[in-house]
Amino acid sequence: MKLVIALLLNALLLAGLVGWLRAEYRRAAPDLRRWLLPTLALRLVAGVFPHGPDGRLMSFWGQALTVQFWARPSAAWALWQGHEIHAGAQVLDSYQWSNTLFTIKILGLLNLASLGSEWLNSVYLSLFCFVGCWGLVRTLARLFPTTPVEAGVVAFVLWPSVAWWASGITKEALLLGSGAALTALVLNKLYGAGTSEHWPRLGSWLLLGFLAWLHLRMRYFFALPLLGCLLALAGTTLATRRGWLPAGWRWQLLALAGGLGLAGLLVVAVGGEPVSRSFVTSQLWQNYLHGLATSVGRPHLAYPALVPTLGSMARHFPVAAFQALARPWLGESAAPLYVVAGLENLLLISILAAAAWNVLRGQPGRLPAGLVLALLLYCLVLAGLIGLSTPNLGTLHRYRAIMLPWLLWLSLQGLNAQMRAPAKSK
Repeated sequence: MKLVIALLLNALLLAGLVGWLRAEYRRAAPDLRRWLLPTLALRLVAGVFPHGPDGRLMSFWGQALTVQFWARPSAAWALWQGHEIHAGAQVLDSYQWSNTLFTIKILGLLNLASLGSEWLNSVYLSLFCFVGCWGLVRTLARLFPTTPVEAGVVAFVLWPSVAWWASGITKEALLLGSGAALTALVLNKLYGAGTSEHWPRLGSWLLLGFLAWLHLRMRYFFALPLLGCLLALAGTTLATRRGWLPAGWRWQLLALAGGLGLAGLLVVAVGGEPVSRSFVTSQLWQNYLHGLATSVGRPHLAYPALVPTLGSMARHFPVAAFQALARPWLGESAAPLYVVAGLENLLLISILAAAAWNVLRGQPGRLPAGLVLALLLYCLVLAGLIGLSTPNLGTLHRYRAIMLPWLLWLSLQGLNAQMRAPAKSK
């Protein structure tokens, strides 16, 4: 019975993947189409390598959850809604909003198709992330045809740390894939025909709601800034089109900041303890202390004057955001992983500096001002939160893989805008 279900599920997945690839190859422009299969292969190859003890831990408990399901299929709903998993004499008891527990439950479901194979589960999660990222890259190329296609390809599917961490059995694969797909739907509604290409109006709204829920469940400290910025962008875009708001970037920035502030107040008002000021500051502080404890003897971020208050964290926020982008420095450690990360950071800082220079020269690219400002706000907020809560440079390098694609895509607009031939503009 288990083998029949697994074969059926994999057959459906393979048929869906083949259909999706054919459709994407047909719809994509020639300069984007050539990247489809090579980048898919890169993501799958990156996914089959081990990504650390976190993946092994989640795989172990995911298998235990599947065993419990087959022992009592009639109790499946209670099992997947609960927060306790048994593996022989071992028991995993997590709080309800644990993203580790949520990922374990997803792996428990995937085991029905993979029969517990970590390799197949890695393929499934890598495919999910790639489909979301590729859909966003193609959506961006279609909605903004005068912008460089290569910017999206580099940012979302080729950049080394993004391709590595958003592959395989990692939370980042689910987080980036859901965020990219969610953003593609939102941007299509704001700048496209108003509905998704593949779904009727109701279907696209249901898909959008599911992706927002999945993104929020994976890591809500990361999801709330993106959801808030997308909501603020939607309100600002609507107000500008109806003439309620001037089109200048200063007005757009004020409206976005105000919209983001209102969204934040609403979340705090209805979200309860998980988004209260005391809970947020205590979580940031506890994560910071834990990161320090796991970084003894290695390069790490340190804020000697930091205390668990909102004012102290606000004062440290700018330097934390910078360090999230720049550390580790090249030469900070001779360990191979630090050298690779340092080289990547050197390239990243060079791209950001060149992008800033292009803006000063009046060549910022051809994206809508509201979209640029909304994504920059998102990147700034997320970089600061990561820099404050994650002094361990290895963990920081993994966490920022969710934020880097957006910042890279924006930065590469100005760098490549002058390379686009006028004949390709519409």
